[in-house]
Amino acid sequence: MLERKIIRGIELAFDWVGGGRELIVFIHGVGADRHGWAPQVEYFSQRGFSVAAIDMRGTGDSQAREASGKAVPISIADFALDVHQLILELGYDRAHWVGNSMGGVIIQEAFRQSLATIDRAVLCNTFAFHLESAAILPRPGNALKTKSLAEFAAERIPFAHRPDISADILKDSIRAMSSKDVETYLLSWRETWSQDYRGTLPSVGTPTLIVTGSLDKITPPALGLEIRGLIPSAQYYEIANASHLSNLDQPEEFNRVVSGFISST
Repeated sequence: MLERKIIRGIELAFDWVGGGRELIVFIHGVGADRHGWAPQVEYFSQRGFSVAAIDMRGTGDSQAREASGKAVPISIADFALDVHQLILELGYDRAHWVGNSMGGVIIQEAFRQSLATIDRAVLCNTFAFHLESAAILPRPGNALKTKSLAEFAAERIPFAHRPDISADILKDSIRAMSSKDVETYLLSWRETWSQDYRGTLPSVGTPTLIVTGSLDKITPPALGLEIRGLIPSAQYYEIANASHLSNLDQPEEFNRVVSGFISST
């Protein structure tokens, strides 16, 4: 299932199930990796879709360092172009883009760039602009002056899940963040939380679904509702008893809602 491709000069790793007429790409958040989409990879591949859950450059099994030891270039623009090019390399002209948190920001950047590979878009637990970005931006850099990334992950990741999430899911979410390259993680964090797409979204014509978690304190439902108000004809769904990682907190409901949207005419 794990595949690797050189995309725009960077080796990207992704979980891949092929053979479907339509492709769905899953794009993780800044503190996550491709493994966080496991319930969706299984569900949608069993329903005849091709599925790619990507480790973005700098994360997981994707390339984080150049041969010289320097961190690979990290930007939201690069992330969007990487997804776009991977879709083409997999033999598809278009795909459904599903992104959580940073993944949703990446999709909005793809809107800004007018990338032609977006069929339908699902923006999950994300924002067009975060009013608290000035306070959020320095948070990990300050924390990592006195603690390890693993310690910071153990402290922060529980806020991304519903309070009664299983110990195994919580452990894997902490592992995903703990195992990141620190420099590319900080660069990804900076890129994510400094964006403002409020001027871009009113011109979006792509069918779009906004998903939020009722318990999400990181990107509260109000931020999703703002996106819904900016994108013409966007749909909105709030998942009860789910936090920032709503696809893991309530996978059955998440899969049902996204499947219904992708399959609608």
